[in-house]
Amino acid sequence: MTTDSVITLTGTIVTLLGMSVAIRQASQARNYKNQIKFDIRKINLSGVIERLKRSQDEIRKLPTSTSIPRGIKANELILNIRSHFDFSLGILDASGPEKDIRLILGEAQQKLNSYETSWNNKNPSAENVFELQALIQDAVSQANSRIYLLEGKA
Repeated sequence: MTTDSVITLTGTIVTLLGMSVAIRQASQARNYKNQIKFDIRKINLSGVIERLKRSQDEIRKLPTSTSIPRGIKANELILNIRSHFDFSLGILDASGPEKDIRLILGEAQQKLNSYETSWNNKNPSAENVFELQALIQDAVSQANSRIYLLEGKA
């Protein structure tokens, strides 16, 4: 073998080693990218769960009859609940994997609107409050299940 052949062979081997290192690093970067996507999704779902739990607390305070406990302002409660829904709907992708949770929240918004109408007509609907609470609990359960699934626990 001549010196030129040895240098060419050495250069080829170094190039192949460099290429394998680059391929391995690209694969690791892809894995990190996917892990980051899952982590962001879990963080978003956790934020939604927290806001929905807060809305549940507000829903429990909604008057179900015309006799209102002292210090309760139904209009403020409705606005707070609506802001929790808006936050949650803003985070969840309408066409993404959490669209089922969005559908539940859409139904909950309709129940809240029905309750607000009945409240403004001086005839608050207890049925709307109970259905609203059940829908929110379903959304929280669904989101928790999704997090467990993402973590590989389900």
